[in-house]
Amino acid sequence: MKVPSQILRIAGRRSSGPDYAGRASAPTPAGERPESTQASHRGSPMRALPLVLAGTATLLVLGACGGGGDSNGPGGSTSGFTAKINGQSWEALPISIVAQAIAGVPGGVLVLGSQTTGAVSQGLTISLYNITGPGTYALGVSSDVFGGIGQVGEGNGGGNANSWITENTGTAGTITITKLSGGRIAGTFSYVAEPGQNNAVGGTRTVTDGEFDLEFTGTIAPVPANVGSVVSALFGGQLYNAWSVFGLLQDDLGGPGFQFSTSTKEHGLSILLGGVTAPGTYTISHTSPVRSIGAGRNGGDANHCCWGGGGSALDVGTITITSITATRVKGTITATLQPSPGKPATTPLVITNGTFDVGIQ
Repeated sequence: MKVPSQILRIAGRRSSGPDYAGRASAPTPAGERPESTQASHRGSPMRALPLVLAGTATLLVLGACGGGGDSNGPGGSTSGFTAKINGQSWEALPISIVAQAIAGVPGGVLVLGSQTTGAVSQGLTISLYNITGPGTYALGVSSDVFGGIGQVGEGNGGGNANSWITENTGTAGTITITKLSGGRIAGTFSYVAEPGQNNAVGGTRTVTDGEFDLEFTGTIAPVPANVGSVVSALFGGQLYNAWSVFGLLQDDLGGPGFQFSTSTKEHGLSILLGGVTAPGTYTISHTSPVRSIGAGRNGGDANHCCWGGGGSALDVGTITITSITATRVKGTITATLQPSPGKPATTPLVITNGTFDVGIQ
């Protein structure tokens, strides 16, 4: 089954999308972004991609693959696309399977299929972006991160369709691609999907033991050198993996430096390095040039808001830049940040194992 080109082209439409968390400027609490940064990134067509695919790909599976039949190929052989949904075995009907490049989307990959039992269809959709080859990628991330989203769709062909989608936590699941060459794509996946818009059923859909080994069609669009990012760390021992990332080669006043801000639906991480233009290890500094680390998201509770960002002279930490070019900055972070004044947090936040690979806007 081929996905209609008009469905794929719609991914380029603009959308405001949700606001980010994180802060790349010392004077403002973590969880906010510089207005100039917000404005420039909100209009990015790539940010609209997850929202569009969430509303089209699952419905495409349910609408195009109705009818009876079982989910096995001739002689009971596998279709090459299997998983468990809430512990129940699922296998895509061969006629329902699509594995192809998404035209015009850098590193865009789409894998979908559906199983029909009686009058009920269940579909799985995995939409990826910024993919350049085999590797492990996060599900539940925005289109400025290496990875994508996972979805589950259920319906009976009579307009009674419901969808579930990986939330913007950055940690909703993973996909490991083991082969992406020679006209084939293969790998494994798992994710937890939450109810989508207008879902009348509720609950979650937990997808486990996912496997695929499929014919792959189309040519994957090249990923520009500055497109795609990943930022992760342990916040007090809990994994933080950014849903969205925005990086600039400038300080908060537009001078030489480097900054990034990241977020998930509940948390954020940002850094600001004034005057930094070369690899090296830099410590938090509250005097010029300002170098700060902030964490949290405004509006969150004491576990999610807010720390650092220049709010306390007791903040300690280091940012090590291992590579810096006009298109990408890589490095590591460690820090102990004090609660920001006037915010719910009451105890310091210890950040360990922080790593970043940030494309520059």
